[in-house]
Amino acid sequence: MPNANTHMLVGAGVSMTAALLDENKHSVSHHIAIAPAVGALMGKLPDILEPAFHPNHRQFFHGVTVLTMLTTGVVKAYRWSPEESSEKFIRGLMLIAGVAYLSHLICDASTPKGLPLLGKL
Repeated sequence: MPNANTHMLVGAGVSMTAALLDENKHSVSHHIAIAPAVGALMGKLPDILEPAFHPNHRQFFHGVTVLTMLTTGVVKAYRWSPEESSEKFIRGLMLIAGVAYLSHLICDASTPKGLPLLGKL
């Protein structure tokens, strides 16, 4: 079962990979030090929002609904071609933060407990 360290490591790794592979990397959010730091934090965010004090902690922010909405958002951010530097920063942040959060949900989905469809808010 993934723990906090695993989620942070995977989040940092996927964020760094996304930053390196992004063809539109013209933002400070793609920096080699910033991407993994943001990824580590966002890889742990679902457990910050819904602390893992017991096995049934997975609710809304660990749900398939959030996974679906976030995947849609990451795809839209990837396809976005902003012109202004502030928009490029936001796009980059959306990508690296989004894939890190998604990595947490994917890791949790691979456990026997899985993810709830919706969960409680």
